[in-house]
Amino acid sequence: MKTKDIAPCGINCSLCLAYQRDKNHCNGCNGPDDHKAYHCVECRIRNCEEKNGNKELLCSKCKKYPCRRIKDLEKRYTNRYNVSIYKNFEDIKTLGIRELIKKEKVKWHCDKCGKYLCMHREKCLFCGNQNLLYIEKRNNLTKAST
Repeated sequence: MKTKDIAPCGINCSLCLAYQRDKNHCNGCNGPDDHKAYHCVECRIRNCEEKNGNKELLCSKCKKYPCRRIKDLEKRYTNRYNVSIYKNFEDIKTLGIRELIKKEKVKWHCDKCGKYLCMHREKCLFCGNQNLLYIEKRNNLTKAST
């Protein structure tokens, strides 16, 4: 997990299924475009006209932050994956990106095999151990609907 793994939208690419898989491994939003999924290469946030060609610029630095795209992404990732890009940006602003990475390493560390958990899956991709963050998200959704 490195600072370059934080996408312009604030998501930690190293926790993504495409980044963690062996076949057709994605290099993350700030990596080269080869092996990226089409929707990642064409991402409207990454390629936003406000960035003036600087695809690595964090959206939180934009004068239009949070724009509609970021608001929609925040809602989707908070509800589906228990990941808040707003919180990531807040941590980057107050602690710095290196401290965010340190926190993420601890938070997303699999207790069984030591690899990083995938935010998109209920179990560790490497050893099958339960992803408690995913389960926590599911439990929170269940509580909210009752």
